[in-house]
Amino acid sequence: MFDMNIDWSVVSKEGVIISSVMTIIILIVLICLFKLFAWISKWVNMNFRKKLEGKGKLFGKGNASQTIPADHSAAIALALYLYNDLHDEESNILTIERVSRIYSPWSSKYYNMRKPPR
Repeated sequence: MFDMNIDWSVVSKEGVIISSVMTIIILIVLICLFKLFAWISKWVNMNFRKKLEGKGKLFGKGNASQTIPADHSAAIALALYLYNDLHDEESNILTIERVSRIYSPWSSKYYNMRKPPR
């Protein structure tokens, strides 16, 4: 099917050097772009955080009055558990019936045609 024997005599030293240098350059450019985008995202996040802190809308670590107490979290979790327990167990079986419709106004070309001008 495919001949796996490669004739390496047609590959020159210059071709190997050029492909190696280009591979290294491309990897360096990709690493620099990765670092640049990471720095931009940190900078945007920092500016957004400063704006929220200035308005007083940021939930931070030092703001203990905005945390939910443990007993409230437990009450919410218990309510969700009991709510999910109220429902009946369902069979989880879907029945799909194929209905053949010969006429459908949505795909009818008759309604999209205009009368020709006289």
